Amino acid sequence: MRGHGPRIAIIWFVATVIVEILLIIAPIPMGSGSARAAGINQTILMLFYVGAPIFVFVWVMLLYNVIVFRARGRETAEPVPRPDSNPILFLWAALSFTIVIFLAGWGTFTLHEVSEPNGHPLLHIQVIGQQWFWSYRYPSYGGMETRKLYVPINTPIEFDITSLDVTHSFWLYRWDIKEDAVPGVHTIAYADIHQIARINAVCNELCGLYHGYMHGPVRSVSKTDFVSWAKKTEAFEKRTGFLKYLPKFSYVYYPSSNSFTPPPPQDQSP
Repeated sequence: MRGHGPRIAIIWFVATVIVEILLIIAPIPMGSGSARAAGINQTILMLFYVGAPIFVFVWVMLLYNVIVFRARGRETAEPVPRPDSNPILFLWAALSFTIVIFLAGWGTFTLHEVSEPNGHPLLHIQVIGQQWFWSYRYPSYGGMETRKLYVPINTPIEFDITSLDVTHSFWLYRWDIKEDAVPGVHTIAYADIHQIARINAVCNELCGLYHGYMHGPVRSVSKTDFVSWAKKTEAFEKRTGFLKYLPKFSYVYYPSSNSFTPPPPQDQSP
């Protein structure tokens, strides 16, 4: 192996440079319409860049050994096994340890980008999953409920996500928002959308027969247009009596008693 080491190193280096360049110029499809998406994209790309040399090294070693050390003709004697190389083992362990510590540090110091709000005050929007559609409540506007999600751009938003029946998963791919909707559980996702757009909210958790049809329209609009829409919708629901018959706003809801889901836990305190 004395002459193979430098050859493998050269092949690995050249292949790694090519793969890294391809990662830089390749149009990797990722959400980019919110501040949350920017943080997630940065972490994903970092994992690509750090993982590419390892990926290439494994394939170079595999292909090199298959091609160079393949059997040629009939073997006349058993090959003599070579002893393990302690320097190589220590080098591999050190590199693995360094990479793991670096990625752990990166995740620790960037976690706030995707798990904390970007500013105050927050606009609360409740997302309610049910078989098989999404509905949305706006506690800042009388608790009104709609089947189309409107959000203002350049505004910190807190999505309060729950479900009425089974587990769903609220997914806005364009904005890198994906959180489970679980009955009786209050799940939170933050967003600060900076693009006016029309997208779809979909369910990314197999939730029943019509799971594939569980999607709905979403619009991000200017702050002025959002306030105008919200006030008109609230006034309409008050005028028609719809708002009056909505249940009292709560961060969690439980399935009805005639569903297959167990009832909510009862308070056993004295």
